[in-house]
Formats: sequence, structure tokens, C-alpha cells
Amino acid sequence: MVIIGSGGHGHVVLDVLREQGTAEVVGFLDDNEALLHTTTRGGVPIVATTDWSQLPPGLAEAFVAGIGNNAIRRRKFAEACAAGLRPWSAIHPSAIIARSVAIGAGVQIVAGVIVNPYARIGDNVILNTGCTVDHDCVLADHAFLGPGVNLGGAVTVGEGAFLGLGAVVLPGLTVGAGAVVGAGAVVTHDVPEGQTVVGVPARCRLVPPGEA
Repeated sequence: MVIIGSGGHGHVVLDVLREQGTAEVVGFLDDNEALLHTTTRGGVPIVATTDWSQLPPGLAEAFVAGIGNNAIRRRKFAEACAAGLRPWSAIHPSAIIARSVAIGAGVQIVAGVIVNPYARIGDNVILNTGCTVDHDCVLADHAFLGPGVNLGGAVTVGEGAFLGLGAVVLPGLTVGAGAVVGAGAVVTHDVPEGQTVVGVPARCRLVPPGEA
């Protein structure tokens, strides 16, 4: 298999796959051509870019999109699937996942994550270090939960939403598709689609003059 993206999160994925021990990583794919055919600090070569027409035949059967940026990860996930590669779920053995949890394709569940009963995790979702997902939560495709995020029971996280380091969402709430929850924020009300909220309690981020 290959990991798309050789940056910091790509190496987190590499560690997860090594600990998982069920797939051989043959290389990274990275669009920085200056890095092509070099070896990363993890001892794994960068074997190609994501120009799928130029991918060496038979290089790999599966992939993980090791990219933290939701929009880029979503695009590369779709491209890799269209190129015939199979999305692989990288799940660290230290993660605690209830048997009733439904897990989609290409999910990344890294060290110390806890997912409680009847949660549903969509495709290409990242659950980063030490985050907790309580019972009956629903995470739509391409969502990202940063390290230390805590979701109360029956929280819904929309497609492509991004929850920053240490964010907390109280039970029963919805974070809309494409929304951003800032690091350390405590969400006490539903967050509309595409909205950015920060603070304790979390409120809409005001855009400074000239930034819009």
C-alpha cells in the first residue's frame, strides 16, 4: 500500500500502519517533485506523485490519504479510488472501539482513541490522537477530529467538518457540514454548515475589517 502525503500526519499514519501490522507500506506519494525518490525520516521512500497516469504499474493495491487538510484529503481520496486503489482503514491497536461501531472505508483511528457503542464513522474520517466519540455519534465522510477532541453522546458531525485540538461538543448537538470548531472550543449549541466557531462557549468567529 501507499500513503498519500509525506508530511507530519503522513508519518502518524505510517506509525499506525506499522503498529497495525496488516499491510506493507511500499512508499509515500507526494506532489512535491523535489522530494521524489528521496527517503523520509521514517525510512520509507517517496515513490511517485499523485499524477495517477504516471503511477508505476502494480505499485500498490491500497492507500491511506495521510493528509490533515479536509478539502485536499477528500480530493485525493476520490482520485485514488478512481485510479483503482482500495481505501485502507488504519486503526491503531491501542484504540478502544465498541463492537457495534460502524466504520467506513479509509478511516484513520490513531493512538488512544475511544469510540463507544453504536457510533457511525463515515469514509475517509480522521480520529486523531486521544479523541473520544461517545455512544450514538454520527460522523459523516471526510470529517476530522483533532487530538483530544471529545464528543458527547449522539453528536452529529457533518461532512468535511473540522474540529480542532481539544474541542468539546456537548451531547445531542450537530456540527454542520464544512464547519470549523476552533481549538479548545466548547460547543453548546448547533453549529450551522460552513460556520467557524471559537471560544468557551463557542461563538461565531468575527471577521476583522479587511479580512473578508
